[in-house]
Amino acid sequence: MAKIYFICGFIGSGKTTYAKELAKSKDAFRFSMDEWMIPLYGEHMEREVFDQRLATLQGLFKDSALQLLKLNVPVIFDFGFWSKAERESIMDWAHEVGADAEIHYLDVPFEVCKQRLQIATKTFKESPMR
Repeated sequence: MAKIYFICGFIGSGKTTYAKELAKSKDAFRFSMDEWMIPLYGEHMEREVFDQRLATLQGLFKDSALQLLKLNVPVIFDFGFWSKAERESIMDWAHEVGADAEIHYLDVPFEVCKQRLQIATKTFKESPMR
């Protein structure tokens, strides 16, 4: 079975950029929560609704990832995994399904993350595609 990579880091740490580069180098399929959540559900929602939708997508991604892993396709989850409980839970799942798994933690200073987020927000607000 192929390997699964979990990308962990704060907002603005460069997770998606890193995950895209890793996907190219490993010929892996990448699941990005941000790239699915906003197109499917929009930007703003109540916390309870967000959590339900997040859980739905995570379940679908896990099911799809398992099929890919069985086909020997490496998989990347670009989700954040901010809490220790989230990291432990996803690693437990990987071990339960028999996948070799790695967590890649992006240790980026908070001020750098904050600057990147401000730039991304400004760029998004000015986008004609918005």
